[in-house]
Amino acid sequence: MKYTALAFCCLAAVNFQAQAVKSSPSIPYWSVWADAQGVTHQTHCALRNLALQDFAHTDHPEWVSQHDHATKRYVFNIMPVGWIGNWHKNPEPQWIIPLSGRWFVKTTDGKTVKMSAGEMSFGGDQLAQMVNGKEGHISGSLGKQPAKVMIIQLTESPENAVHPECAAGGTPIR
Repeated sequence: MKYTALAFCCLAAVNFQAQAVKSSPSIPYWSVWADAQGVTHQTHCALRNLALQDFAHTDHPEWVSQHDHATKRYVFNIMPVGWIGNWHKNPEPQWIIPLSGRWFVKTTDGKTVKMSAGEMSFGGDQLAQMVNGKEGHISGSLGKQPAKVMIIQLTESPENAVHPECAAGGTPIR
């Protein structure tokens, strides 16, 4: 009886992992990038480099990102109510993760994306050029609360992206 229960437990775990691999989740993000002419764009992308692992050593697997980029530093930033910055490039390739409030990003192609807490953006427009007197993107807070964000700067630009419009990895969401 002990061996039957143990075998069932092990088969259930293997089945769970096999099922999970078939339905590997993704994490959506907005990618700010510059094309060959230096015009900036935003593409909705999905990170798909997740593997089922026992990350916290609890015997309960969870989805963990793979092939992560080295980080340079992180900062917390608060955009006051009504704050709008000037046109600029991201100073480094960086993740911008809103913690509370809302904010927007507008690129030189005219596209504006509005984001709330948990909607990530990757700033990869370091190759942006001046387009009609504007370079890179403009961003600001939205609504009646400050936009509180966490910024994680990378040591270098990600390389070998299969989809250049998703510079941090993954594929476009169509």
